[in-house]
Amino acid sequence: MKRYISLILIIFWINAEAQNLKQTKPNFIVILTDDQRMDALGANGNDIIITPAIDKLAQNAAIFTNANAVFSLCSPSRAAILTGRYGSANGVLELGSDLNKGEKSVAQYLKENGYTTGFSGKWHLGQKPKMLGFDFSVYFESNGAYYNRLIQDEEKEVRPAQHCDEYCVDRSIEFLESVAENEQPFFLFHCTQLPHMNGNLIWNAKLETLNKYNQNDMPVPITRGEDLSQKPAYLKEVRNFTKSKDYGYPDSQAIQKHVKEYYAVITEMDDALSRLIKTVEDKELMENTYIIFVSDNGWMLGEHGFTSKVLPYKPSTQIPFFILGEGIEKSSKNQIVLNIDIAPTLLDLAGISIPENMHGKSIVPLLGDENPNWREAFVYEGLGSYGGAKPNLTVFDGQYRYIVTYQDNQLNKVYFLELYDNILDPNEQDNLALQKGYTQIIERLNSFIESHRAKILKEN
Repeated sequence: MKRYISLILIIFWINAEAQNLKQTKPNFIVILTDDQRMDALGANGNDIIITPAIDKLAQNAAIFTNANAVFSLCSPSRAAILTGRYGSANGVLELGSDLNKGEKSVAQYLKENGYTTGFSGKWHLGQKPKMLGFDFSVYFESNGAYYNRLIQDEEKEVRPAQHCDEYCVDRSIEFLESVAENEQPFFLFHCTQLPHMNGNLIWNAKLETLNKYNQNDMPVPITRGEDLSQKPAYLKEVRNFTKSKDYGYPDSQAIQKHVKEYYAVITEMDDALSRLIKTVEDKELMENTYIIFVSDNGWMLGEHGFTSKVLPYKPSTQIPFFILGEGIEKSSKNQIVLNIDIAPTLLDLAGISIPENMHGKSIVPLLGDENPNWREAFVYEGLGSYGGAKPNLTVFDGQYRYIVTYQDNQLNKVYFLELYDNILDPNEQDNLALQKGYTQIIERLNSFIESHRAKILKEN
């Protein structure tokens, strides 16, 4: 009899612990879009673009208006999000690179602490999702066609006729339905292809979506015809500049046509994500789920005559970023947050100790009403070679953007200096480094670079 009672007590304890896990461990969904600049979202003040689903999601979110990628390129940004570490330390500075041996992803930390983990969408690292802690994985690699895309769906290869983003939304929905039934804490990392161009480097939105926009309403940057005389001379040879000529830049109508196509694929992305968001609502997961919406990097649409990303200017580095969940009130915040902050934030919200080697910071202290001490500035690591860009280390402190471009990867010889006041000169046209009177500001900003070199680049 005593044994029977003991057995009942043990079962009761196990069930109580399971219930406690269910109640205390929040769920996480990170939605990562591709090449979506900060202002390409209605919730961020764009009155032209059509993004109703994401805008509705953002209605109850803390929106960060000063969010940045620490390196504006697909693979490095994904590695930074997963590890909470800079590319110079985690090993990913080029497209498709492997993480260094011993690097650990946030999915692995969460999995070790009872989470079911899922990945769905675009993957762009050397190691596969299951190698980095994802129980469930449905993915396509790198860039390619929107339709008939080769997708690795768990243990099989498929080529669905439908848009790859639509297919992966379907599979993410199935993942959510599964974990909702099991009542386990979960982490879903859902990564879209859009608004990245397709394999032919065009945005081939459907005609019906394009017809929602009037080309003449599309914005045109005032810097589209900039002569680049105040910027490094080599920029006239990089892919950002030469490729823009293929698109007809700096002609204003060519840019407007491009912006219309860009906005249209974002609208199609929003439509696909609307079904994922509705599933979260229908399954009553909202109350115990934190959702982060973010992009891997920005995108230049004619600023300074450029297209694409990588370069350390505002339209390239700045990204949309918002978070919603229990206890988070709708707000707009201007503190500098980074993509490397996502991993430590998830661990903090899950009650898991943040590893000391993470370079990012948990943004949890920013989600309340108080105004805590926060980072003064961040260093952008422009150390990859994509598109012919020279290596740079760039500091942004909320006002000044200080760009140190180096001759080569040794970072011993300075090639060119730039300093822009992003408040008085938001278009980054007037290079203050070429003028007198800014020595103290440059010295202060340079101290952040020296600290970064001493503390982080030494990890290599």
